[in-house]
Amino acid sequence: MNFKNVLLITFFYNMNAFLFSKIPFLRPKISEKVYQNINNKLIQSSNMNDHQINNQMNDSIYNMNWYVVGESANFPVNLLKKVTIWNKDYVIWKDKSDNFYAMDDDCSHNGASLSRGHLHNNCVVCPYHGYEFAGNGNLTLVPGLNFTSSPCKNQKGYTIVSRNGWIFMNTISKREYIPREIDFFQEDEANHPDYSYIVLNVLFKAYGRIVSENSLDVMHIGFVHTFGNRDFPSPLSEVPPYAVGKYENHYRTEYDYLSGKDSFAKKIFKINQLKIQNEFALPHSTVARIIFGPFVSTVVTFARPINMTHTQLYVKTYRNFWRKYTNDNNILCILYNYIGNFITQRMMYETVLQDKGVIENIKLEFLDGKFKMKYDKLLNTYRTLYKKYIHRI
Repeated sequence: MNFKNVLLITFFYNMNAFLFSKIPFLRPKISEKVYQNINNKLIQSSNMNDHQINNQMNDSIYNMNWYVVGESANFPVNLLKKVTIWNKDYVIWKDKSDNFYAMDDDCSHNGASLSRGHLHNNCVVCPYHGYEFAGNGNLTLVPGLNFTSSPCKNQKGYTIVSRNGWIFMNTISKREYIPREIDFFQEDEANHPDYSYIVLNVLFKAYGRIVSENSLDVMHIGFVHTFGNRDFPSPLSEVPPYAVGKYENHYRTEYDYLSGKDSFAKKIFKINQLKIQNEFALPHSTVARIIFGPFVSTVVTFARPINMTHTQLYVKTYRNFWRKYTNDNNILCILYNYIGNFITQRMMYETVLQDKGVIENIKLEFLDGKFKMKYDKLLNTYRTLYKKYIHRI
């Protein structure tokens, strides 16, 4: 079904481009009719209550509910942290053995924020009445009272794991569904010995979908970023979106692109032409892989929607250059890798801020725009699937 949807979208764009150039008077009538038909077929509400979850849940749906909630290296031990996903609050923490825990932040007793409490013997102590909840969410202590255990007294617990520098939490509770295996999108560069990477995260005052869509937009590079090619902003060639890998709702497109005169590929490596692989996996994973000669720079992003107007963007940038060789602990190699990390971190942060300046000024009522162009295929594929499976306004 998903493959047919992508073929339909690709056909629509190709037909539009031909008709727009050959039969101008048909433009409004055909484009609006076909586009509306696509939306009518694909757009469905993704909001499910607990009863629907229990009846309809499977691993495929479950795996579209993983969200990045932090960076592994920067997560403190035995300290409660509140994270918000789609306007719902959770409390998470890590113990001394690097095990992670997650549960609803609102206390089942009277709704106090558990993240404002503290940990005692790896149990969350509510700041309001001192109730204690174990790592699985079960109520274990009510000070001064005996109590009978029941599900309504327990907190909902959630699966949370550390993978490749990020902490992922699934927003479907363990009470509703337990998957056969934990399986979600991971980039090809993950745990690859030939790559170094840096991480950063930035708060955007913007709707989560458009933060992710920005990473799938090849045409903005020449006008938003200093390293882009404003003189030749369009790709030289394009491979339309196609399904890849074992993950559902994971699509990729490929471009040949002329490097900008101020890009490091051109200025430092003297390479004129790039190959770009751009991809996404629902809900919010994006990959931009820039290949220039023997070198590869890969930017992986995950946008965590806090609410309709705020999003935390997590960024991970891999490179197979400016780095030490595997297992080479020579002090000069370590220093070389450190400098490579520093330069990459600084360039990536500036790039994100350039995007932020534009994205934060897109109003919610205009986020879909009024038309799409030739190189918007991947972005529009993501948008259509996102509205169908994740969220729509």
